[in-house]
Amino acid sequence: MKHARQSNVPIVVDGDGLFLVTNCLDLVKDYQLAVLTPNVNEYKRLIQKVLNCEVNYQDGTQQLLSLAKGLGGVTILRKGESDYISNGEEVSAVNMFGSPRRCGGQGDILSGSVAVFLSWARQRVGKGGWSASPTILGCIAGSAILRKAASLAFENKRRSTLTSDIIECLGESLDELSPVSY
Repeated sequence: MKHARQSNVPIVVDGDGLFLVTNCLDLVKDYQLAVLTPNVNEYKRLIQKVLNCEVNYQDGTQQLLSLAKGLGGVTILRKGESDYISNGEEVSAVNMFGSPRRCGGQGDILSGSVAVFLSWARQRVGKGGWSASPTILGCIAGSAILRKAASLAFENKRRSTLTSDIIECLGESLDELSPVSY
């Protein structure tokens, strides 16, 4: 993480990396190219550590905004029934339905997708009228493609859906969300 910061390279942190970051906030604090993708329990630990309080379910978007701001503009993609994203300046949501079946490894697909779209967005921001945050754009696109792929996989495999089935649907979901124009 330190090398990525020194090289000005975006980082996406999930799973065990979030445990490390929660115990050593300086690894990402004030690094605006960092994205954290916590699940419910990881988010709870971040809230307790950074804001020194419990999760507020009544005003969750404001608390997410405060958490991202408290980390100095780090982007947080809070995974859940809807995915909420904040960089401390704005909050976005991805509400499209994914799949009623959660598979181990979906978070890995999400992290990888966010990293790819963040990289692409970073190349485009500032060109052609794009003014949004590349981390926010990367998170929205990564969340949307995963949700669409999970939905397509579930249509085919139902309750036997595996992460590999979701991966197989990534191309089709990208085509549906962002059709290629010739």
